[in-house]
Amino acid sequence: MHDIEAFLSTLPQGRKRRLTVLRQFFRFARSQKMLLVDPTRQLVAKETNGFRGQTLALDQQRELFRRWTAGKHVHPHEAVMGMLALLHGASSSEVRMLKIDDITSRPIRSG
Repeated sequence: MHDIEAFLSTLPQGRKRRLTVLRQFFRFARSQKMLLVDPTRQLVAKETNGFRGQTLALDQQRELFRRWTAGKHVHPHEAVMGMLALLHGASSSEVRMLKIDDITSRPIRSG
């Protein structure tokens, strides 16, 4: 199982596809009585959900936050788009699909 996990980690983008093919192979091998145990049975095809893209440095994030909250010459659309992306991790496609009904007028509580 550890060898298979090491093989799958060599190409993380192809993990799901590779694991599917390996499962087919080991299912066949077990049906032909070549193996007693299927080492892929306990492996998970799910990839990590974390963000993999490039992010801004902390000082750059602070600079943009100050620009959007205290800047006098910043267009309101730029400020709201930037804050949604910076604070909520909203992608440009998610922001484009946002409707006014999706935004609540509840005050934000701290703490």
